[in-house]
Amino acid sequence: MANLVTIGDFSRMSFLSVKTLRHYHDVGLLKPADVDAYTSYRRYSTDQLADAQVILRLRGFGMPLEEIRQVLNASDVETRNAAIISHLQRMETRLAETRSAVQSLRQLLQADTEPLVVEHRHLEPCWALTVSTNSSIQTGGPWLNSARRTLADALSATGLQRSGPDGSLYFAEFFTDSGFADLDEVVTSKVVAFVPVGLAPGEPDDDFDLGAGIELSQLPAAELAVTTHHGSCTELDRSYARLGTYVTERAIGVAGPIREHHLDPVDAPDEGLRTEVCWPVFRLQ
Repeated sequence: MANLVTIGDFSRMSFLSVKTLRHYHDVGLLKPADVDAYTSYRRYSTDQLADAQVILRLRGFGMPLEEIRQVLNASDVETRNAAIISHLQRMETRLAETRSAVQSLRQLLQADTEPLVVEHRHLEPCWALTVSTNSSIQTGGPWLNSARRTLADALSATGLQRSGPDGSLYFAEFFTDSGFADLDEVVTSKVVAFVPVGLAPGEPDDDFDLGAGIELSQLPAAELAVTTHHGSCTELDRSYARLGTYVTERAIGVAGPIREHHLDPVDAPDEGLRTEVCWPVFRLQ
């Protein structure tokens, strides 16, 4: 038969502080085996130590209390293990993100040794399949990959031929009004993903069935200063900074959206990506 012990003794046995045990009681995670009706003293059963040990370890892994409750209340081993595995997978994702951030910071501590290569490029007006949304710097990446897949499907369905790489347009408000995650501020602005297609200037002769949210739009002519970013898109700010400095020092910048050309397939490894950053500029003679 299990013994009943005071909250202080249970604290020493479980490594959970008295304050923590009281909180877990209040939220219904680990209720005492008995609460005295007159004194409100809590007493715990030694049989509850196994649950306390599970809670201690899962909290050490950063699992939220509600998910720990699901583990403790699981009806079978498979359900319990599924909850734990789901949390471990999120931990692995965060670990990968942390490693990426560490690598990024190390690179920032090193001076740029590669010379900045900039090409001035004139783009004629062209037709493109486009899809747009309101997004922000914090949430733009996942949407862009989804949009590129959607456009690839639409391109296949219409039978149109692409005339260039996938691209995206970022207007000034995307950078100036996006807000910051550390301020809990999410402000979105228009972003356009596109695939240029081989249609002659003028109005298209065919009425294409493009699907919901997809448009056949004409991209205007553009004069661009272009540099190619090699590597993860999480490092794009470095190429933006170098190209923006180049444009500013020469006083050649003009209003208009910044373009990115995505030179690799949407599922290509992040570390090997090539992204052209295209800054609108005056046309040089």
